[in-house]
Amino acid sequence: MALKIQRPRCEEVIALDLYILRWWSGVYNGIFKLLNRDIDLQSIIDDFGELIYREIDYVAEAANAQRFNELYAGVTDVFVPKIYSELTTSKVLTMEWVDGFRLTDANELARYGLDPSKLVNTLVQCSLKQVLENGYFHADPHAGNLLACPDGRLCYLDFGMMSYADSSQRNGFLLAVVHIVNRDWSELARLYVKLGFIPEGTDLKPIEVALEDALPEALNADITELNFKSVVNKLGDIMYTYPFSLPPFYISIIRCLGVLEGLAIQVDPQARIVSKAYPYIASRVLTDPQDDLQEALRRLALTSDGKVRWSRLESLLEEAKGTSDYDVTAALDMLTNFLISDEGEGVVDELANQIVDAADSLGAETYRYVFDAARALAINDEVAAVKAFRSLQDILQQDEEAAAGFDGVRQKVKENLSSVLPEPTPSMRRFASILSLLGAQQGQSADVAKFVPILRKLGQEPRIQRTLNEIIAKLGERILSRGLRAAFGLPPPVFGDSASSTVTEDSFK
Repeated sequence: MALKIQRPRCEEVIALDLYILRWWSGVYNGIFKLLNRDIDLQSIIDDFGELIYREIDYVAEAANAQRFNELYAGVTDVFVPKIYSELTTSKVLTMEWVDGFRLTDANELARYGLDPSKLVNTLVQCSLKQVLENGYFHADPHAGNLLACPDGRLCYLDFGMMSYADSSQRNGFLLAVVHIVNRDWSELARLYVKLGFIPEGTDLKPIEVALEDALPEALNADITELNFKSVVNKLGDIMYTYPFSLPPFYISIIRCLGVLEGLAIQVDPQARIVSKAYPYIASRVLTDPQDDLQEALRRLALTSDGKVRWSRLESLLEEAKGTSDYDVTAALDMLTNFLISDEGEGVVDELANQIVDAADSLGAETYRYVFDAARALAINDEVAAVKAFRSLQDILQQDEEAAAGFDGVRQKVKENLSSVLPEPTPSMRRFASILSLLGAQQGQSADVAKFVPILRKLGQEPRIQRTLNEIIAKLGERILSRGLRAAFGLPPPVFGDSASSTVTEDSFK
């Protein structure tokens, strides 16, 4: 067993320190009022004092540890020492003894053959679940509160400093990340008003300009190099200059993630919390049905005029598939719900035109599978539609590999699919990649059965049926036109009737 024993007169020392801090914060509150700034330092000290007193109550800490274990025991390679409640008092905490060492101890990590990068990834993924999924999180994840065990597991210690953010606060934080990624400064400023960071009625234009001037410099780095601290520092300068009032939950999250990145870099100098967090955020955005997160998906995957950012959607799918709890079927279901919604009408029309144009660029074999899939969906034959989509996916994947320069696959494609052009258009490469990402999860093969309910939902939607019939009609017209012109020795037709008859790489950005 391990014992944690409180130092003598600990409460008296803390009480005196808090009294002094609170007195001086009152003086500074008066100064801030003279400067017309709405900053209440005393309330911050009060929140801090409440946190400190909770931290020195070991009965409360024992309860925190047990709750943390209940919420996160299912996270791979994470565990909490057993707490002996019957042997615990407000000043003595009794728990299970754990053999381990600090994550920053490079010699011990090497001795047991542990991968620092894997440990950091476990720490970050568990922290993201705490902050963004359940809201109950360890607010002080520094090196002294974490142990790497010889078997590769990560042990959390010291549950005195815990914090909580409700769902609206968690989703607001995630939306802020989305707006920053999109460089949507006006929406970011409005979100800050909604979260209570900025008073209602404040002129937001100067804040938008400040955000636009300050953040791009910190954000221009590649996501693998993006430093959380640099972004926070830039935001901090803006929040100090303008009338921001940050609630305790936001300060706790920022502190938690800041400490987390500092520790991660100590363990693995190449670690960046933003790049490690992105797969989790992508998975949440793609699969969570909450309105706020669906708004985040729309803002990430659509332009302001409703066009699909295909490259962004592909990136989200690519990143999300690496997370352990990502459910590709849930992602498909969410995307389907969007397509059959009123907001998805323009996307369906755009997608239909691009499918026709892109299939046209690859010839008769691709035509046949697209035609078969659309016809099967139109008559509610989900199984036939799945098989056609699967065959099309296989062809496109083979053709994409051929275009990438794999000579053996190129020869196979030429031998077996002579009617398909060897160089697919950028649109078809994108479709192939997205179909592949939607068809498999973490390297697993596609399960045909999981597509049937989703295709049934699409096939039963009147607007989708009309669109499918339009696709069938356009494909039929083009097949007939090409056949007639070929029979009479005429050059292939040039089609320009659809809204997107020329599809380039720019169409997907």
